[in-house]
Amino acid sequence: MIKVLFVTPIPAEYRSRFTEIAGTEIEFVQASDVTDAQLMDADVVMGNLPMDRLAVCDHLQWVQLNSAGANTYKDLAPSIQLTNASGAYGPAISEHMIGCVLMVMKNLANYMEVQKNHDFTNLGSVNTLGMSKVLAVGMGDIGSSFAKKMHALGAEVYGVRRSVHDTPDYVKQMYTMDTMDEILGECDVVALSLPETEETVHLFDYERLSKIKKGAILVNVGRGTAIVTDDLVRLQKEDHFSGICLDVTDPEPLPRNHPLWNMKHVYLTPHISGRFNAAVTFDRVLDIFENNLRAFTEGRPLQNIVDKSIGY
Repeated sequence: MIKVLFVTPIPAEYRSRFTEIAGTEIEFVQASDVTDAQLMDADVVMGNLPMDRLAVCDHLQWVQLNSAGANTYKDLAPSIQLTNASGAYGPAISEHMIGCVLMVMKNLANYMEVQKNHDFTNLGSVNTLGMSKVLAVGMGDIGSSFAKKMHALGAEVYGVRRSVHDTPDYVKQMYTMDTMDEILGECDVVALSLPETEETVHLFDYERLSKIKKGAILVNVGRGTAIVTDDLVRLQKEDHFSGICLDVTDPEPLPRNHPLWNMKHVYLTPHISGRFNAAVTFDRVLDIFENNLRAFTEGRPLQNIVDKSIGY
């Protein structure tokens, strides 16, 4: 019997889809309530328990994360399979990214400020997506979903990934981390959806940020560590970007006295573009785990296996 510790919060009405899977014994428990005894007895953990809690597991075989990000689990023992929820977050997060871009591009945030003064003022000309070049830095599920939608809305889309092995039909040209500087200065929107790896930490320092076209929109929904925060603050003091939309920051959460909170044209959200705020995201996460659990019980390969050497 495969013992599964299910620590991702799940309504009671959803549980039967897992308890009916033959060969499993499933225990549903809040992550904060998990005991060492339960962990020592588990073959499978569904959810994002801290690494130090997983260290007490005696015969853990597999951890299924409810997140796409997996970098904090890269030191998990080689004998333990690690899978993530890549594929669940693309629809919701890409729509958040588009909302951010349009909010800045169409001056909507500025009009909300004007409204507070009961002022009927035209704030002037705006750009359109059909006249914009968009760079998606990171072409996983989230970046690809964003790129595809921006292309459908008329933008000229470029992409960046670790290696270029093909170019999707919704992308005009692909670049690598080493060559993306060639296109940065041409793009009206630069959107980051990168995982945290040795290669991506502080990828956007002052030098690279300053290569982005003046007046461009910068969006980050991946990991805050992709940007050197102090360098971003320094550059934005010069009004370099028309809008900076950050759903992730470094540090996170951002201290209350941090200058980013009150900087002109900076828009912050508390890492909410994903999570389970959209019902479709939760449904997709459960689909991934159910399919993998059935595969696990039948001895078939799991999907969404994380390469622990690189963290995704």
